[in-house]
Amino acid sequence: MANEIKKSTKLSWAKGGAEIIVNTDETLNQAGAQAIENVQIIGGTSEAITFGDVTAPAHIAFKNLNKKWSQLTAAEKVSAGGVQATYEAANRVFVGTTNPTTSADAVYTIYPGSGVNFYQAITLAWYACKATDNVDLLVAAIEA
Repeated sequence: MANEIKKSTKLSWAKGGAEIIVNTDETLNQAGAQAIENVQIIGGTSEAITFGDVTAPAHIAFKNLNKKWSQLTAAEKVSAGGVQATYEAANRVFVGTTNPTTSADAVYTIYPGSGVNFYQAITLAWYACKATDNVDLLVAAIEA
């Protein structure tokens, strides 16, 4: 039996009684054999994201593991300045394909608790840097 990759995404929107919901589910046979999951601590200097032995084409996911504002205790909120927008701005991570990656040229800006997943057909070369506070970035990659 081939290695299987399963991908699911959901996008929804609602306003004034109108609603849009899109669900996608895919099951793919993996031609490659490599996969990796890693938590990388992202600091203030642009750094290469580690993909181990995974090569392109690949399915990639990044998730900012810093807590969402709603998950913080009252004491943590006070320690973070007590303002949600300030906390989220400080705990975001910039991810891009240029080195150095900055807020100006990032492909993705990932806020606490949020993430992104995508398929990449070309060479894996991604970089990341934090906004203010260190970010624990979950990196997952599966060869297609």
